[in-house]
Amino acid sequence: MGELRQNMLRQQLQSELESARKLEAAGKEKEAGIHYSNAGGIARKLAYQSPREDAQDFFQTASQYESIGKIIRTTNGPARAKSPDIIDQLIVTQKPTTSWDDIGGLEDAKKTLKQAIILPFVKAKPDFVTVTKSILLYGPPGTGKTLLAKASSNTLNATFFEAKASSLLSKYFGESTKIISALFAKAKKLQPSLVFMDEIDSLAPSRDSGIDESSRRVLGQMLSEMEGFESSHDDRVLFMGATNKPWDIDDAFLSRFQRKIFVPLPDKASRHLIFGIHLKGADVSRLKMDDLVDKSTGYSGRDIAAVCQEAISIMIREKNPDLENLSAKQLEVYSLITRGLLPDEFDQAFEKVKPGSTADMLDKYDEWVKEFA
Repeated sequence: MGELRQNMLRQQLQSELESARKLEAAGKEKEAGIHYSNAGGIARKLAYQSPREDAQDFFQTASQYESIGKIIRTTNGPARAKSPDIIDQLIVTQKPTTSWDDIGGLEDAKKTLKQAIILPFVKAKPDFVTVTKSILLYGPPGTGKTLLAKASSNTLNATFFEAKASSLLSKYFGESTKIISALFAKAKKLQPSLVFMDEIDSLAPSRDSGIDESSRRVLGQMLSEMEGFESSHDDRVLFMGATNKPWDIDDAFLSRFQRKIFVPLPDKASRHLIFGIHLKGADVSRLKMDDLVDKSTGYSGRDIAAVCQEAISIMIREKNPDLENLSAKQLEVYSLITRGLLPDEFDQAFEKVKPGSTADMLDKYDEWVKEFA
């Protein structure tokens, strides 16, 4: 029954995309936007019904189509879509507050990254000192790659550009190469700055995988921007990419990264720190933290955060059974009832939240590190 349901959803997804593209080609952008949004919703349903190793790809697809749908419905045609205002909407620019202490463990990755990011921002240095201006963070999903990028930007007090692949690859604009160029131009204008691109494998896929012409143009533009990084000695702009699938990145693009930093799953000591971060302020007197740490072997930092939130939710539901029935006015004066967390609540949480990385995936990282990093 599950397989039949998945096949039906895949057919619905294909139908929505075909309708969206026909309407888009006919100049009916707002109608097309509705179908793109519908496609995103269907992809999200597929994610929830898929094995964990496939779910992430469906979630990424869902975000991409939902983003395209939202942009099309809220803009007035292609002319406005090319304006600087839209580029600002696509690029999240902020100064992160994340510090190194907010990231549990990963001491080797932190140390390597700190050393790599400092030199480009030192103005007075001799010519023979080479600096790292492009860094690739790679490793299993949920290990803290985005947090590391934000902590780096915070350390440097730099403008932080978090470019989302789903926005940069929007077929609606048909101008992905110009958007990417505008991103890097703006980063140079607002330097010191750090450009962070997550899911970099989707922006620079291997040409051996049979990519289409539009993807080749995007890859070419990315290669051009990377070459610009290498030749601009005075610019205080740092480019950082992150990926869960380094083996999917085009070889030529991969070679442009001056540093490649592996962000692994947390070890025992790191998991202990991560539990401490996510349970800060909670009564954990009835818990044996060493037991939780042992049970979380193979879990990423994101997985551990989900376990903690699930255990807390179980406790909240028990102590506040009528919470969902309260009116908005009652909620304004309601005081949430809590108590100490119990081992049984974490047992239930671990049953519900499974690690996002499989043994096969971890073996693949080991093989890739030996060959390329």
